[in-house]
Amino acid sequence: MAEPVTVSVRAATRTHGTVEVLEETSFDVGPGRAAVVVGPNGSGKTTLLRLVAGADLPTRGTVETLGAPAAETRQTRRDELALLLGGLPTYPDLTVAEHLTLVAAAWGPRHVLGRTPAPGVDEALADAGLTRVRDQYPGELSSGETQMFALACTLYRPGALVIVDEPEQRLDAGWRRRCRDLLLAALDAGRTLVVATHDHDLRAALTSVGPDGQARGVEVALAAPQR
Repeated sequence: MAEPVTVSVRAATRTHGTVEVLEETSFDVGPGRAAVVVGPNGSGKTTLLRLVAGADLPTRGTVETLGAPAAETRQTRRDELALLLGGLPTYPDLTVAEHLTLVAAAWGPRHVLGRTPAPGVDEALADAGLTRVRDQYPGELSSGETQMFALACTLYRPGALVIVDEPEQRLDAGWRRRCRDLLLAALDAGRTLVVATHDHDLRAALTSVGPDGQARGVEVALAAPQR
């Protein structure tokens, strides 16, 4: 029996004016698996993630998520998407812990992360290494803390499909290990990841052999742009 598919990209391209910013790309990825998008700057990694998120439309080809065109999924099943495609929108007068508390309150009994009930706020912050700053405001965080806070908030949303653009940005070696651990835990909970990265260790972790003896993910390599 064929495995279920969360994301299906078929010969998708994106052109802005006369410039093709994403060459023809195809891949499938299902629950508990990752698509790891790699390539040099300008190869279309962020463009591809925006297509999968339904925030943009392909010039040619198709992009489907959760069985429908990605743009339709974004409109009708937004609760199934957890996106980090830039900075995290925050409330300046809510603390780090209060942001996660707000997510938990919004979802109530439906706050389940894949196959796993969502942890409490303090446990989620501990997993992200953010306990020390739980009572600080977003504007008081360091650049690395800000990035981990954004990733922790994104993963705390109960989306079946998680799309993250270069989560390793501004993270030192210790933070990068935590970032890898959080993303691997999301995979093990049955969530689908689409991640763009320049980090070789994250790339290796997300395509390594998982507990079921199968590769955790597939690599989607984009070509260098013509300059």
